[in-house]
Amino acid sequence: MTGEAPSPLRLHVLTLVAITVFGLFLRTWDLDTLPPAPDPDELSIGYNAWSILVTGRDEYGTPYPAAFRAFGEYKRPAFVYAAVPSIAIFGPTTWAIRLPGAIAGTLTIPAIDAVARVLFVNRATGLVAAASLAVSPWHLQFSRGAREAAFITLAVTLLALFLAKGFRATDGPSGPNRLRATIGWAVGAALATLLAIYSYPGGVVFVPLMIASWAWAWRARLPQVAPAIAVAVGVVAVGAFPLARQLLDGRIGARFAQASILNDPALHETSSRRITRDVEAGVPWIFDHPFALAARTAIDAYVGHFNPTFLFTSGDAQPRHHGTDTGQLYLWDALPILAGIATILHRRRSPAHAAVGLWLLVGPAPASLATEAPHAVRTIVMLPAWYLVGAIGATALWRRVSHTARRATSAAAEATGATMFHRAGPALAIAYAAMVIPTAAYYADASRRYYPIEYPSYWLDGVLEAFAAAQARVDAGEFRRVTIPLNDGTVYLHALWSTRYDPARFLTFGGTGQRGTLGRGSLRFDPFEMRAVDWPVEPADPATLYAFVITPGRTIPPRAHVIAEIRDRADDVRVVLFTLTG
Repeated sequence: MTGEAPSPLRLHVLTLVAITVFGLFLRTWDLDTLPPAPDPDELSIGYNAWSILVTGRDEYGTPYPAAFRAFGEYKRPAFVYAAVPSIAIFGPTTWAIRLPGAIAGTLTIPAIDAVARVLFVNRATGLVAAASLAVSPWHLQFSRGAREAAFITLAVTLLALFLAKGFRATDGPSGPNRLRATIGWAVGAALATLLAIYSYPGGVVFVPLMIASWAWAWRARLPQVAPAIAVAVGVVAVGAFPLARQLLDGRIGARFAQASILNDPALHETSSRRITRDVEAGVPWIFDHPFALAARTAIDAYVGHFNPTFLFTSGDAQPRHHGTDTGQLYLWDALPILAGIATILHRRRSPAHAAVGLWLLVGPAPASLATEAPHAVRTIVMLPAWYLVGAIGATALWRRVSHTARRATSAAAEATGATMFHRAGPALAIAYAAMVIPTAAYYADASRRYYPIEYPSYWLDGVLEAFAAAQARVDAGEFRRVTIPLNDGTVYLHALWSTRYDPARFLTFGGTGQRGTLGRGSLRFDPFEMRAVDWPVEPADPATLYAFVITPGRTIPPRAHVIAEIRDRADDVRVVLFTLTG
């Protein structure tokens, strides 16, 4: 006896669950060793989360901050607080730091499916978007590491879902039920907005632009949701107050100041040189003002985020932001994306299509105002839009092929011809899968076998092991102290994390606040000390072991007596442990 065929809804749910579980597997498999080592930003998140768990204070001794000072850039708190229960369960480990990002990344998969279904009332579009995001190299890279980007991606996807739900709620008859529905979805959008601005600094710039662009796309329905908008504004105002306080006193602006193109010394130097020449030549200098140069730079940066090389072949300039031999997207994503763009342009009067297109257009705005563009982290807010566009295109292509096949079949006179056209759609799908599957498989294999040995220096692989080895020698009685010659000022976190240094004990020494307001001073937490060393006059002390991190252009002093060399996965020396001879 054969059972009934599953309903379309049940089949959709089962497929989505399978895609989500597969996405979770891709985000948690070998999570503690791929990427090869936690970098300073990840350790900053992890140690501050551990400190909050143990002491209720961050590494500077600030109780439950709304933004974490960290390296002076004041990290948004969402990931740090999300890591607290993870560390409570799994302890201070790399797995525990990275797990919240993997979970946030996995939750984004069903969220993007829901966005597509609400916008386009099409289950196939939702599943294509979800499947594409599940295996996305861009998304995998940032949901496998402890990256703030994983949370803001989830936040903007949820924001899109609640906005779409709110506007779609106006399809029903007016009355109390519709009012309650629109207010409910508006509150959801407000909470997603708060998650975005508490996840990553760029959220403060991007989210208002996204909301404004979607409001424009659905402008005919704005009068019907006006009360809901007022409620949402109130929720955001109350929820953002703690962050706004730090913004007003200048602390949060540090992150923007560090990255802003207006603070780029090279830009100001170019402007000054050109203005001098303009004045000498007696020509207008207004076009060489720093603001004018910054505007041109911003336009170039904006356009660069749509560069096919950035998107499909090479990615951005930072190897930590993409996998081996790939761009931010797969090369095979290009075809459905092109078809999706064409479909959106054709249906631009549709609010749903216009909203997705506008999402894509405002996505690069935060990164365009900063240095190092195109930048995969600052533009990850546009990632869900790319996959929605691709899903729109894939669905449109499938419909076109199916329609052509039906027309050809009805006109065909011979059964063989009819059979051939009936098989055109499945044949196209098989051909496309034959290209997709090997590409994805190669990406997975290259990420596992090549990436850890080609880019370990970008992750400071080996540094954790070096400090653990140094601590072991102190514990064995060979040395009394370990001196970390001042380098970039962040490796103290590797010493804290690798030795499981009790945050409460660290704070008894003054925490990271020892380094002063500029964060460049010395730091002591027995048996470690991080300080500047003047090698020619540094006294030789047999009780002191130096842990010297090798970076480009940095070599150990001539007086060094090497005790051990710690190598990374590429077999390059990453840290040298030595004493000084007399």
